[in-house]
Amino acid sequence: MAFVEMEHEIKKHDFRSPKKFGKEQLRTVESLHEGFARNVTSYLTTLTRFFCEVQVASVSKMRYSEYVSSLDELMIMANYELVPLDESMSEVSMIVNLQPSIGFFLVDKLLGGHGEDVSFHREFTEIEMAVFDHFLSKLSRQIEISWAKYLEVETTLKSIETNPKVAQVFAGEDVVVIVEFKTKFGSVESQFTACLPSVELESLMEKFTPRFVRSFKRHDEAKEEVQKNAILKSLKHADVTMSVILDQIELDLHDVLQLEVNDIIPLSKKFDSHVVVAVDDTPWFEAQLGETKTRKAVKIEKPMDKERE
Repeated sequence: MAFVEMEHEIKKHDFRSPKKFGKEQLRTVESLHEGFARNVTSYLTTLTRFFCEVQVASVSKMRYSEYVSSLDELMIMANYELVPLDESMSEVSMIVNLQPSIGFFLVDKLLGGHGEDVSFHREFTEIEMAVFDHFLSKLSRQIEISWAKYLEVETTLKSIETNPKVAQVFAGEDVVVIVEFKTKFGSVESQFTACLPSVELESLMEKFTPRFVRSFKRHDEAKEEVQKNAILKSLKHADVTMSVILDQIELDLHDVLQLEVNDIIPLSKKFDSHVVVAVDDTPWFEAQLGETKTRKAVKIEKPMDKERE
């Protein structure tokens, strides 16, 4: 009689980092933070008067030391404390790490800029840190609103750091749940993450309101579409500036200082060539110069060949 030796797949298990979170729990965390992403989208769009989009990209679990190792040395790290209104439950810490590009965009918009794609490789100034503190303090309210469907909590911003590798909020061996968000502010694309300790989070999830524990993803797309339409509807009432750009030329500073009234600046364009119509300094249409009655005018010919969404 012949015997066939069966081969069994052997899986490694790290006893220092037990995987307590199951798929159902991760789906609940994802559902909670999808609501948070929608709230942040509305908040940022209203705050900056600029269409912003935030979406959950992934939900995972790992040791805190692994998470910190994956981060850059220069980040905007906000440490929040979530305290349940039920006094029998313990508080939980939540870390939000933002890429510097998000911070520089917010500073640019909130201080009167146009929200251009700005990225600097330097430390933040005191003024920039003050802007971050204001924004992140207000963000705590969006956290409370998102959690309210599951558990009533009071959120407080405890501290802001710029080097997550130095600030050890959790022990390196602690298992944490990481929610990664992808963001889009006009042409600026970036990401940020939220980090929560799995043990404390699991304890809180046992008290979640039952009817909200499961994630009904079949409704997500419809809700997101309604949310998007509501944001676009509110933006229709926002004031924008339209300008016509005849041409752009470069002059030396010496030449600029010598300019006087009645000086003529030759342009590189022909008389009958198209001009650019800009909306809030963003090129939007090509147009033709002309007149209507006693006024100069432009006739819109076609949209600019570029992605504006």
